[in-house]
Amino acid sequence: MSPSNIVRDSRTLIQNNLLPSVPTKWWPQLSFGLEAFALRPFQSAGSNARSVVGNPNTAASKVRRLLGNDKLAAELGAVFDQLKLVRPGSFINVDHSDMHGLTALVGAVQTRNGRAIPCFVETTYALHIPADSNQPWWQRLRQDMLFAREQQSFTGHTIDALQDFADRLGFWPKLVFDRGFGNESIVEHLSAAGATFYIRLKGGNYVTCNGQETKIEGLLAKDETVELFGMSLRVVRSPKSRRAPEPWYILTNDQSSSRNKIVKIYYHRFEIEETFKDTKHLFELHHLKFSRPTSLKVVLWLVFLGIALRYVLPNQPYGRPWPSKCRNVSHGYGRHTNSSNESS
Repeated sequence: MSPSNIVRDSRTLIQNNLLPSVPTKWWPQLSFGLEAFALRPFQSAGSNARSVVGNPNTAASKVRRLLGNDKLAAELGAVFDQLKLVRPGSFINVDHSDMHGLTALVGAVQTRNGRAIPCFVETTYALHIPADSNQPWWQRLRQDMLFAREQQSFTGHTIDALQDFADRLGFWPKLVFDRGFGNESIVEHLSAAGATFYIRLKGGNYVTCNGQETKIEGLLAKDETVELFGMSLRVVRSPKSRRAPEPWYILTNDQSSSRNKIVKIYYHRFEIEETFKDTKHLFELHHLKFSRPTSLKVVLWLVFLGIALRYVLPNQPYGRPWPSKCRNVSHGYGRHTNSSNESS
């Protein structure tokens, strides 16, 4: 598919499917945001805005309103849902990604094609922000982080984000986590909510098996029923290989799938790592440096919508870079115009 066809089909999807999912008053902001951030490498919020709007003052005003719009940020998941990429049987890889003092909790649907498609994002302050930095920016960010943690714990934010995702969809897809998510609060919440999960644990973690407390790495069976946090769960151990000399220990409440299937499900968790690499390097979000979680959330959602559009376009499976001719083209989404005289 040529770059011009990609642009044409992207515009059609946006106008027919995405824009109608938000109130009409936000159409100009969403159109501007998609044009500025969805399919362009990130330089800075201002630079990306000026690539769409010629007047610098108008561009600055537009991007400031967009990145500060908490209500629109909360609706961008519903915009994504119009692409219908997440179903009840979907496997969603979940992980955190740190970006200069902020953290994004991202869920991405497995494609079994090398890269996962981001389908939810929630942002907060990073769990650890340097306390000894003399830079005013870091000091302010740390103060904001400490205040945010007084209001809600990092784990509490994760649980709320996962629950909001399920509420948005109206069902729980199957969730696949790396190490770091296997704490009692998360496991208890997911179990009580009826969500199926797969969480990698460290081999040194303790579980109860046959009435005895033992390290997971000491379990004799490759597929064992254990007691943990007062619940009966499975621990599945992956086979060793030359490429994976250390096994994975996968905690799950999936009682019906075979061991081999569970190992395969977890194998495709690594698709989200490739997605993070793409967003930080292909889309150049390693340049991104915001002090407000909402700003990060809006830009990530716009970039993720661009990735999803790439995936659903005919004959353009996500996994290859955008054609270079397509990266800086003006798309003209919705009602937005590229006039330097456009009022703010």
